[in-house]
Amino acid sequence: MISVTTRLDGSELRIPVHTVKGDRDGPTLTLVSTQHGAEWYSIEIVRRVISELVPSALRGRVIGVPVANPIALEHFTRMTPDESDEPDLNRVWPGGKTWVTEQIAAALDKEVLAGTDYLMDFHPGPWGAALATIGYGADLPDEKVRRESLEMAIAFGHPSVRALKMMGAFPGPRSIAGYAGSARKIANIGPCLGGLGFGPQAEREWLDQQVRGVQNVLKHLGMLDGEPTGLPRKYFHFGSRGQRIVPSKGGYLRAGHGPDALMTEASKGTVLGTVESPYTFERLEDLIAPEDGVLFGVARDYMVRPGDWAYFIAESKHPDSAWVDLAGSVKDTAASIERRARPSSP
Repeated sequence: MISVTTRLDGSELRIPVHTVKGDRDGPTLTLVSTQHGAEWYSIEIVRRVISELVPSALRGRVIGVPVANPIALEHFTRMTPDESDEPDLNRVWPGGKTWVTEQIAAALDKEVLAGTDYLMDFHPGPWGAALATIGYGADLPDEKVRRESLEMAIAFGHPSVRALKMMGAFPGPRSIAGYAGSARKIANIGPCLGGLGFGPQAEREWLDQQVRGVQNVLKHLGMLDGEPTGLPRKYFHFGSRGQRIVPSKGGYLRAGHGPDALMTEASKGTVLGTVESPYTFERLEDLIAPEDGVLFGVARDYMVRPGDWAYFIAESKHPDSAWVDLAGSVKDTAASIERRARPSSP
C-alpha cells in the first residue's frame, strides 16, 4: 500500500500495488490502470494478468496498479474532483507536493516508476464509447526507448498502432508515458482498447484480447517463454492524432456504427450517428466522417452532452498512415514501419 496523504475526512489516501516476482531474474513490467476514474474497465485486465501469472514461469517482476487515482474512481470521473489547477492525473507527472493529483503522481513515481523497466498504461473508453488502438511515443528523445516502445506495440498484437507525438502534442511530456519515456527512459505503450456499455460478449472479447496482449509483451521481453501469439497479418500504423467526431449538442446519440465497425473504413460524408432531442424527438445533429479513414473509436446509443465521446477516425490517406505487413518477426515489422511510415511533425 502506497501512502499518499490524509484526506479531510481523516481517512488515509493509499494506493494498492500488486507485485508478482518470478523465480528467475529479469526486467520489471508495470501495468497502470484507472488514472482516469471513468476508465475503470481496465482494472479487470490488471486483476486477470496478476492472478494468472505463475512465479515459476516468470523472469523478473510484474507490478500491477489497478487504481492509480482512487478519488476519481470514487466519483466515476475522468478528473480528480477537487478545486485544483491540475485535476488530470495523466497531465501532472512526475507530480509534486501541493494538489492531491500531484501527490498521487509523486508517490507512484517514487515507489513504482523508479523500479520499472517497461510500462503499459491502459486507457479504454468510458461508458458508452470504445477505442481500438495501441499508442507509443514516436517522438521520444531516446532512439532505443522509442524503438522498444514500437516493438512492444507490435508485440501486443492489435492491428491498430498509433504513433503519438507524445512530447510535442498529445498526451504531452507530463503524461505518465511522456515522462516515463523521456525522463526515466522507460519504454512504454498505451493500450486504448474496448469500453463499457457494449454487453458482456463484446467486453469479454476485449478483455481477453488485452490479457493476451500483456502476455505477448511478456514473451517479447523474454519474461515468459514462447513467442507472441495471434499477431495480425497487417497493422494500420498512423501518426496523425486522428479526428474526433463528437456531438456539439446534447441529446440522445443514436449510433449508426457500433463496436463491429472498429477498424473498418468509413468514407468521407458517412453519417456515423445522429443526436436527437430527448424532449421534442427532433434530429439535432448528424455526426459525419470528415475524411476517408479507419474508425478507431465508436459509440453505442446513449445520452450525451456537448463534447462527449462518440467517434474517432484516422485518415487513411494521411501521409502518416500506412498498412504494414507483418514482416516475420516483431523486430522486422518495427523496422518496416520505421522505413515506411515515419511520423511527421504535429
